[in-house]
Amino acid sequence: MRSQAAVKVLLSDDHPLVRQGLSKVLSLENDIDIVAEAVDGEDTLKKVEEYLPDVVLMDVNMPVVNGIEATRRIKQRFNSVDVIALTFHDEDEYVLALMRAGAKGYILKDTEPSVIATAIRKVHHGECYYPSNLINQVMEKVDKNERSTNLENDNLLTKRELEILEEIVQGKSNKEIADTLFISEKTVKNHVSNVLKKLDVTDRTQAAVHALRSGIVPMRELNA
Repeated sequence: MRSQAAVKVLLSDDHPLVRQGLSKVLSLENDIDIVAEAVDGEDTLKKVEEYLPDVVLMDVNMPVVNGIEATRRIKQRFNSVDVIALTFHDEDEYVLALMRAGAKGYILKDTEPSVIATAIRKVHHGECYYPSNLINQVMEKVDKNERSTNLENDNLLTKRELEILEEIVQGKSNKEIADTLFISEKTVKNHVSNVLKKLDVTDRTQAAVHALRSGIVPMRELNA
């Protein structure tokens, strides 16, 4: 029986077999509801507006409008809709481009179905899902000069805000951060708002990317 609080998911891929396979697998999960499917980036934008899903599983290479541009437009118009990239590509430029566009997760298409379901749940609950090997791979390629350029932001954050930012980079939710630092969720929420404002970013994913690229938070193994 489908849960009333099931995560509403939009599948976006130009290959019918991929959509059908994902739909069949994810439909077995009681807390995930496939509300619609889209065949290209433009169709995705229309379906997002029509169905307002919680999460979009987004292919990168699609006709008309590619997945990166579609992600950017979704986050501009529907910031509450989360995007997880689902692709065969693990090249650095794809991962970084999706992160910059606002995607909160990145999964390779050869990943086990159970991992995809886990990623959907994590992202829906405010976390990010980027496998640690991909994150480290990308950050090692970032120009060192670009890292040093923004190091002054380190001085803008208080010690507590830096601790909060480190936990954000780890993909932790407000509750998990509160438990780790022994403070209330409300306090965490306030700190997160201050961090986003000081770093001039709009969401946690952008804050995490900025922190790693600028060197504010040292690169290390992240929880997958």
